[in-house]
Amino acid sequence: MDSLIFSQTAIFRLQQLGSQYYHHTGERHKLASESGILELLQTSALITDRKVRTAYDAFVRELNKRQVDALTERGIRLRFPIHVSSSIRQAG
Repeated sequence: MDSLIFSQTAIFRLQQLGSQYYHHTGERHKLASESGILELLQTSALITDRKVRTAYDAFVRELNKRQVDALTERGIRLRFPIHVSSSIRQAG
């Protein structure tokens, strides 16, 4: 299993997601660790708050197929934004 590697933009979006999740729930996730990232993705996918969902969708839109597959291997079921479900970025 490869380590998770994200683009600068995806990392920025992940930090925004962590911030919005914290403002909504008061719970922080350690984004320097893989387990913290995975937990944030798993829990934030279930949140109905508009700001958290927007930040989550922005992160998911930055992922390519290889990254989606790596997250799936780790047991993360991503909630894809409706308007980009069919067009995940191609790994290049």
